[in-house]
Amino acid sequence: MKLLKVIIGVAAFGLISASAESAEASGNVRVTVKYEGAVRARAKLDRSGDPFCAKTEALAETLIVNGDGTLANAIVYIKKVRGKFNIPSESLKLSQNDCMYTPHVQSGMKGQTIEISNGDKTLHNVHSYRGAKKKNWFNIAQPPGVPAKIQKLKKAELVIFKCDVHPWMSSYVLTTKHPFNGVTGKAGSVILEGVPTKAKAYDLVVWHETLGEQTVKVIVEAGKTAEVVVTYKGGN
Repeated sequence: MKLLKVIIGVAAFGLISASAESAEASGNVRVTVKYEGAVRARAKLDRSGDPFCAKTEALAETLIVNGDGTLANAIVYIKKVRGKFNIPSESLKLSQNDCMYTPHVQSGMKGQTIEISNGDKTLHNVHSYRGAKKKNWFNIAQPPGVPAKIQKLKKAELVIFKCDVHPWMSSYVLTTKHPFNGVTGKAGSVILEGVPTKAKAYDLVVWHETLGEQTVKVIVEAGKTAEVVVTYKGGN
């Protein structure tokens, strides 16, 4: 998919302190991700192979376009940020409910843990792949009622979670060395708060599982919010 347009502007905004250990001037970045093209109805998933899963209906999550033309489930992050940042003590959560991974897409920090649980009354299998080369990470069975699996996210990378028992199940987790990341939801936007200012522009990355990756430049000024709009162009 090709980048249709990128609009970068700046608007006044209250100053929020950065989470870096050393105090420094900071600003914010608001990123809105849009989609232009034909929007087809989300496909109903065939889950008839498992009687438990077949009790409920589910729709594909590979491309979710909001009513206002914005895009959900796009990961937004700044590529490189200098400084040392506190790793959140709270684990990311990945649950298996109604034979779907929830959330479908999320982001966090390198060094954070992820807690994976099975809330269904059927067997699931958590098969994870790391990085651009999709290297095998761990592969475990999770029968109903077993304790949650807690795993440390040791690298800044994209991790893909699949279920070998239910091939429609997938989830994506991206971690960075800093906290300036997020995922678009129903509003189609993300606010990265407290980004340290610097003279040169940052590389801002937007990633989507179906539409690919785009990188744009953004300048962060103290006490202001940089407005970024990234548009993906879809098919007819």
